[in-house]
Amino acid sequence: MCTFFLSPARALLLALAPFACGLAVAADPPGILDQPLDPDRPVNVERLQAEVQQEQEALETLDRGELEERAESGERVASVALGADFAKEATLLAFAPAAANDALADAARWYSLAAGRGFPGAPSLDQAGVRFYPIRIQREDRPG
Repeated sequence: MCTFFLSPARALLLALAPFACGLAVAADPPGILDQPLDPDRPVNVERLQAEVQQEQEALETLDRGELEERAESGERVASVALGADFAKEATLLAFAPAAANDALADAARWYSLAAGRGFPGAPSLDQAGVRFYPIRIQREDRPG
């Protein structure tokens, strides 16, 4: 008979691990699209677009797991970068229409989340110059 012993210290570490991971994600500074704009100052659109582009390029270098964590925690640019990643993956799956459509559905979902997470005072995705990777649905001819 095999017995498993879990020390109180390990049990505490296991119980607190999800909270520690949440704190690590929350400790990152918010992205440029997740900060309210100053209503008293006019928006420098060119500067905003340059900052968003730099942030998106930096996020695209992350692995998908970390990118998903950041997108799920509410970062709008991370959601856009993840959507673009899924859309790019779909273009590589032209030989498998079902898999390509699944990837495109994921891309559309992340793009939609990024757009829906806006709040009063936050820059819109259009204003920030976010360009979505083109989404094209793969169709399969089925016999009638």
